[in-house]
Amino acid sequence: MIEVTVVALLLGIIATAVFMSWKALLPNQRLNTAVRNLSETLYGTRSDAIAFNCEFRIYYDIDGDSYAVRSPFLEGGGFARSEDDERVWKRRHDLAEKGLQIREVTIDDVTYTDADREVYVRFDALGASSYHRVVLYQEQFERDFTIEALPLTGEIRFHEGYFERELASEADF
Repeated sequence: MIEVTVVALLLGIIATAVFMSWKALLPNQRLNTAVRNLSETLYGTRSDAIAFNCEFRIYYDIDGDSYAVRSPFLEGGGFARSEDDERVWKRRHDLAEKGLQIREVTIDDVTYTDADREVYVRFDALGASSYHRVVLYQEQFERDFTIEALPLTGEIRFHEGYFERELASEADF
C-alpha cells in the first residue's frame, strides 16, 4: 500500500511539472501562431491580387485587435463596382482571443495607434503594395513583435520586439 501511495505521489508531481511547463509555453505559441497567420494572410492576399488581376485589401481594426481581407467580389458573385457594394470578407483573425493587441500599424509613413476607423493596405494586380508595418503586443509578457511588408516585392520580415526602419539617406545610394 505504501508503494502504491509513493508511486501515485510521484506521478502527481510529474504531472504538475508537465502542466506548469505546458502552461508557460502556451502564450508563446499563441504569439507565434498569430505572427504566422498574419504572414500567411499577407502572402495569400498578394497572391490573390496577382491571380485574379485585381486589387485586394487587408483591413486592420486597431481598436478591435483584428484584421481581415476584403476581396473585390460581391457576396452573390461578380465584381464590386463601388466602395459601397457588399463584398466578400475572408481570412478574419481576432487577435484579442489570443491575448494579443495591435499596438500600431504604419502604412507608408503614417502611423496609426488608436483609430476609430479601420485602416487598410492594398495589394494591386501586380502584387505591389505600399510599405506597411504591424506591431503586435502581448500584454502577459509585455512583449512586442514587428511584422513588416516591403513594397514592390511583398517580402515579409519579422522582428522580435519593436522595430522601426530608418529612412534611407543620400549616403545609402
